[in-house]
Amino acid sequence: MDAVNRFDRQMNHLLASRAVYRRAGRDYREFIFFAFMALSLFLKFYFLEGEVSGRVTRQPISVAASAAFCVLAVTLLSLAWRRARLPLSLACDLLLSLLVLTDVLHMRYYSDLFSFHNIGLSAQVGDVSESVFALFSTKDLLYFADIPLLYLYYRIFRRISVHPFFRAVTSRRLACAALLLALSSSAIAYRVHSYNKKIRGVLRSMWDRPAVCNNVGAVTYRLADTWNAARDRANKRTLSESEVNEAKEWYDAQRASFSVPKGVFGAAIGKNLIVIQVESLQQFVIGLKFLGREVTPNLNEFARSVSFAGSAYNQTSSGNSSDAEFLANAAFYPASAGVAYTRFAGNSYEALPKFLRERGYRAIAMHGDKAGFWNRGHMYPALGFERFVSKKDYSVDEVIGMGLSDKSFFTQSLAMLKNEKQPFYAFLVTLSSHYPFNWEALAKRADFSIDGYRGTVVGNYLSAIHYLDREFGEFVKGLKASGLYDGSVVAVYGDHTAIPRWDSPALSRLLGVDFSKDHNWRYTQRVPLMINVPGVKKLPVSANNSFGVINLPRTLALLLGFDFRYGLGADMFDGAQRPVIFRNGSFMAGDVFVAPQSKSAVNVRSGESADYGEYEGMGEAVKKTLAVSDRILEYDLMPRMLEGGKESAR
Repeated sequence: MDAVNRFDRQMNHLLASRAVYRRAGRDYREFIFFAFMALSLFLKFYFLEGEVSGRVTRQPISVAASAAFCVLAVTLLSLAWRRARLPLSLACDLLLSLLVLTDVLHMRYYSDLFSFHNIGLSAQVGDVSESVFALFSTKDLLYFADIPLLYLYYRIFRRISVHPFFRAVTSRRLACAALLLALSSSAIAYRVHSYNKKIRGVLRSMWDRPAVCNNVGAVTYRLADTWNAARDRANKRTLSESEVNEAKEWYDAQRASFSVPKGVFGAAIGKNLIVIQVESLQQFVIGLKFLGREVTPNLNEFARSVSFAGSAYNQTSSGNSSDAEFLANAAFYPASAGVAYTRFAGNSYEALPKFLRERGYRAIAMHGDKAGFWNRGHMYPALGFERFVSKKDYSVDEVIGMGLSDKSFFTQSLAMLKNEKQPFYAFLVTLSSHYPFNWEALAKRADFSIDGYRGTVVGNYLSAIHYLDREFGEFVKGLKASGLYDGSVVAVYGDHTAIPRWDSPALSRLLGVDFSKDHNWRYTQRVPLMINVPGVKKLPVSANNSFGVINLPRTLALLLGFDFRYGLGADMFDGAQRPVIFRNGSFMAGDVFVAPQSKSAVNVRSGESADYGEYEGMGEAVKKTLAVSDRILEYDLMPRMLEGGKESAR
């Protein structure tokens, strides 16, 4: 304290000879303080964007939104009680600097930005903290450099005037602040609205946080992320004990309804499991010929030779590929709002990867995209994968579209699997056939004529799938040559549909199907689902049911000799008629599409109407299923659901 007082006396002595007792209207010290703070905050977010992309793409509207936030922040601080302004300002600056640094370290480790939805991932912090902090650089201290400078400025200049450094809030200040707040809020709101209008729902789903940041700026991204997390938390009411028990009773009854089928249980005991999720693969391309050439000759051959080749209805929601992964691994339905992968990565799961690991399997996820895309870097460990091979782990020798080409992805993944300890569960996700299918490099490598459809989504899609098919064929050849094919259950499915409804006229012309009739369009929303079991020529799949990807986890576990009862999807051998449930509450009952919202039912093969009354009871069961799925996800209830104990190893 004596040193501080001595410093004050010395500064007063030095400044005494030039002290200017300014009139109130000419005192700019506080303005300079907050202007410097606003500029410092702006630069921190600006340099963060450089970390995100390696180059800063600054659209004028994004610059305005970022600057507006900084102005808004300091304007609000300037209205605080004047004795609290300094500590509040420095504390706010410190918190925002820590947030920026958190994003920087996240980018270096996960290739992704931090999300408040992931703030509860305490189980993962211990595993990665040393690696993350190893990426800390001394230059990162510059993010905090303005804080001592602001404090020093205040200490030096607070006594050069008879007036206080921080002035009282006057009506004039309030009027100026109101104007600045209105302008700043409008700039931010306009940027959010314009980007959401351009890509509908993107700021809610946040499927690629770095891409959002690059387009709207780090500040707008952070505001959207904060709003999403706050809204989800605000809408999350407290569950009563009776509501938890009700969910548990339903869940226990669901698990008890599953039976172990004879003849298939353990048909592949001790085998590896290889599951391939193919980007945008729809059922209609299987067996399709275009200009005399098969679009998917290798998938066609695979379908002819495997134990089961059929189709499943697309059950994804706004999470697209991530929803398909969630269905195929956790056997739960997509989130009712937002995306499960970005909202619930902090939950406890009893998913297929964790289940198999507990029974001696290695569980590896492989994808040639950034680890942060769809929050996979956080979600895969939550599901139980012990290793995630992402873009940073591959040699990025060939890029198509959003990431590693399918050719390079399959080649490098096969080399890794050959050296992997067995038995293993390998979950592979392809990428090159991602919408909009018009990647220049892809068209060159596909070598597939699309005359008559050139420049259309449908034409580009056929070319993209032909390329995927060729590389898939090479992968299967490699599996066979290495002995992995005969030692593994291999499952292949499409993640979601590819052709948007607005391009249905081109697809209608290609397939000769009238898509003005809704039942035809619904029937086309199927994705291939194929399973090969070594030594098993044909699997006795139930003929009474349609299927969704949610049926896959239990089906595959049964083949390996395990009774997986943790998800909400029955197995494909179950003879009881079970609906294929869609996120909006509609469902398939066999070939009948039922829409409770409109109280209608129609056979999607024939187009004939069915009696809705016959399915009304099933509709209530579907509604309950979705409600329980949502409750378990939103309140992280899996530990409560399993309080009665877990299944034994077999």
